Amino acid sequence: MKTNYILSFLALMLLVSFQTTAQVDVTLKVDMSGQTISPDGIHAVGTINDWNTTSTMLTQEGSTSVYSATIQLNSGWHEYKFLNGNAWGAEEQAGYPCAPSNGNRFLYVNDSGVPVVLTAVPFGGCNASGTSFEVTLNVDMSNESSVSGNGIHIAGPFNGWNPGNLALPNVNGDIHSGTFRLPTPLNYPIVFEYKYLNGNAWGTEETPGPEDTCGTVTGTNRLVTVNKSGESLLDVFNGCNYTLGVNSSQLSDAISIFYKKNEGLILNVKESNFQNLKVHVYDLSGRNITFKEISGSGIIPLSQMSKGVYFAGINDTNNNSMVKKFIVF
Repeated sequence: MKTNYILSFLALMLLVSFQTTAQVDVTLKVDMSGQTISPDGIHAVGTINDWNTTSTMLTQEGSTSVYSATIQLNSGWHEYKFLNGNAWGAEEQAGYPCAPSNGNRFLYVNDSGVPVVLTAVPFGGCNASGTSFEVTLNVDMSNESSVSGNGIHIAGPFNGWNPGNLALPNVNGDIHSGTFRLPTPLNYPIVFEYKYLNGNAWGTEETPGPEDTCGTVTGTNRLVTVNKSGESLLDVFNGCNYTLGVNSSQLSDAISIFYKKNEGLILNVKESNFQNLKVHVYDLSGRNITFKEISGSGIIPLSQMSKGVYFAGINDTNNNSMVKKFIVF
């Protein structure tokens, strides 16, 4: 009886081990329209095959210009690119938004175990927006005294935690932004772990948090699950993640808000149906500095607050909301 128990236990452990290390069928696709196909064939190379240029050959789909191959991959992040041939020198040259790091494409395989057929991407280029999973990462650098001449970078499992090969361009004042267009389906959940660097080397990275007030921070890394395409992650360097892009148009049209030195935060309500407002003021670490309920226009005194960047979150009784960044000076 004891022997049977031990054998059953070992069988269970082997089953659990198999389930946790099971691989997923992933179908890679590339559109070779306009390309002269190498007699050596079309190949894929990357972390998917230890960067071996000959081991993953794609097959033409009928008489189309699309070539594909189904391979098995573990869950997690992978980098790859296509070759019109089977040796270095024949690789494609793509860039943002589908190959933003050294011309490598990113691929995330989640732990659902569901086989994945990727969107066909043009050789050396990007598929159209809206045809696959897309997410935009933004970081506000306004709380930093200066921005490195080496640029703002981002590092995570998607680029092997390399601090210098994935820059985020400056797109709007203090905001640096980069869009990742992944070949996975539009509703395929993806886990992002990452941090920003004010430069391009370790030693310039942020340490966001604190963890107990930042729901998107684990330890000193940001950790976010994005469930569907089209989302934007809006972060503050060394601070929390703020949803600044979901302002209610009704509320933002009805209220003007600004900071006036020696007085505080001024709210002017222009429409009578927006009278009962709840106003929270947060600092860059996500701490709630003050809270006030206002009926109509009013002033929130801020005389005790240090100089710096803050956020005002405003809600009404109809669940409309808006967030306004302001500077105390």
